[in-house]
Amino acid sequence: MMAHRGQRFIVVSDNHGDMADAASVSALWSFMRDWKPEIRAHAGDAFDLRNLRKGASDDEKAASLAEDWEMGSDFLRRFFEGGTSNHFLRGNHDERIYDFRGSATGVMRDYANDGIKQLEATVKRCKAKMLPYDSDLGVLELGKLSVLHGFHAGVSACRTHAAIYGSCLHGHIHSIEMASVASREPAEARSIGCLCRKNMDYINKKTGKLRWAQGWAYGLLFPDGTYQLFQARNIGGQFYAATEIKTYGTG
Repeated sequence: MMAHRGQRFIVVSDNHGDMADAASVSALWSFMRDWKPEIRAHAGDAFDLRNLRKGASDDEKAASLAEDWEMGSDFLRRFFEGGTSNHFLRGNHDERIYDFRGSATGVMRDYANDGIKQLEATVKRCKAKMLPYDSDLGVLELGKLSVLHGFHAGVSACRTHAAIYGSCLHGHIHSIEMASVASREPAEARSIGCLCRKNMDYINKKTGKLRWAQGWAYGLLFPDGTYQLFQARNIGGQFYAATEIKTYGTG
């Protein structure tokens, strides 16, 4: 039995600003105090920005985003505090504020530019590197493991991501599942779950939310790029995760 020599990492996704699930977020902070990850990656949708989405209802368009911005920013500050290698990958919800930079309405352009300045200042204070929501430029490489927000949805999302990106972690679909594809090298994609509430208004009448699960991924990244991966998940209101890792073998 030997002590491990890997760097501790954690990947979270989809807290959605003021739509965050308070119990799940509280469990995350408790876990991080024990795990003390050096590498920290947020895989996107730190904010909900529901009044900027296409097809937003009149109520959503009229809603204030002040609490959404405040809670999303506070989450990022707390998540990255103490990390030595911090990364924020914008998700499709976060990207909405960037999409409105080209709005034909001056008020919306000003709002978008102010929001972008606020977000970029927050990420800078967190000493984090930010990646755009982009299928090529928005991929973080942690050794032999890729991290991305996610660009496909539905029951085949994991398999599609595995076929394109190889071994990877992603959010976006809010579920905890995995799929592998045939390859001489391991190619397995994992959806790591969400940290938001399961009963947001826009999804209430869709059965896809029944697959949603709260959780996060974490593990050890070794000098040669290999890794050991673990999944924390909400089971009956409790999160189960190993924080004391021992190494067994003759190497």
